[in-house]
Amino acid sequence: MATQDHPFYEIADLAATDGPEGLALKVERGGDYVRLVNAQPQIFFKYKPDPVDSLDRTQLDRFKRLTLSQEDCTDGPEVTLDLIRSLLVKFEDYQSPQPAAQPKTDIRKK
Repeated sequence: MATQDHPFYEIADLAATDGPEGLALKVERGGDYVRLVNAQPQIFFKYKPDPVDSLDRTQLDRFKRLTLSQEDCTDGPEVTLDLIRSLLVKFEDYQSPQPAAQPKTDIRKK
């Protein structure tokens, strides 16, 4: 689904002017990878028809994934954005169970 008809494009455009603050569109791999990512709480939204991608694990491993079905996105971007807002409220206290990556240090003697 590497085209602009992905429902997340319209939702992201609407969110840019109508909130929620912190919700952004993440597009990778020439548009084959499309996610809506929220900064706080750390949640990302995947569109169910989209394929699973390793970027979900490598770049968003501390984020909670919520999958939106086709039915969730059929009534237009306003309705879907309202659903997203309600999910962000529901999971507003989400904290990743995974520890933050620790920087690697070189402890060799010189």
